Amino acid sequence: MIYMSKAEQRALEAYPKETRDITGFVVDVGHPQYMRDLYIEGYQQAEKDNELTWKDIKVIEKLLGFDNIIESPKEYYQEVLKRFNKERKEK
Repeated sequence: MIYMSKAEQRALEAYPKETRDITGFVVDVGHPQYMRDLYIEGYQQAEKDNELTWKDIKVIEKLLGFDNIIESPKEYYQEVLKRFNKERKEK
């Protein structure tokens, strides 16, 4: 089985290589690869733009009211972020 990233899967859904009718006959040759490549590039950039940082974890802690308990070092937030990302990937 060929592995495709989520970006590649979504690009193929948005810009299929071909469309077939119910009998399997090709009725549309589909979209060129460069359109899928542009989609993938945009998708990956959006993922980077929306990725949490250790500073975001610090803000979340403040919003939860935990920041007054103890001042945590940058490494603490980095470790929390690392564990969060690992947990999210496993689901």
